[in-house]
Amino acid sequence: MRTSILAAASLLALCMSVPARADENNKLTILSFDKPVQLPGVTLPAGKYRFELADTVGSRRAIKVQTDDGKQQMAMLQTIPLNLLEPAKDPIVVFGQTPPNQPEAVKAWVYPGESIGYEFVYPREQAITIAKEAHIAVLSNSGDKIERIDENGRVVADKDDNNSGKK
Repeated sequence: MRTSILAAASLLALCMSVPARADENNKLTILSFDKPVQLPGVTLPAGKYRFELADTVGSRRAIKVQTDDGKQQMAMLQTIPLNLLEPAKDPIVVFGQTPPNQPEAVKAWVYPGESIGYEFVYPREQAITIAKEAHIAVLSNSGDKIERIDENGRVVADKDDNNSGKK
């Protein structure tokens, strides 16, 4: 019995002494923003946030955003693949164009070492607002459809430059 208690205590001490680190499986990345930013359905105040895959087994397209301590969930976001020309050396945040009076809209996030990132799908009304202000097409969902829409809410062709990894 004494041996099993010592073994359990040793295992607990070992687990507690191992530093926390990012798991490549969930793509955990801590991102810092020095000013507010827009994500689909939410505006994040300046600060640090955890971006990670919400489902590491299934579709791997849902992204969970939490405060840097992981205590508060800020958003659960739908994405589509964003192809880069070459793998990212560091984490990349791609911003869409927005007018000066609005927080920048985060278009995509890319995990270091990968050439496929995660482009965020905005709710239709928010996408139209961003499109009107910036005069650009924005990735949007309406029901079960994901499409790029213009400032009038019309579907636009998905051009190669919308998904080519240009920053």
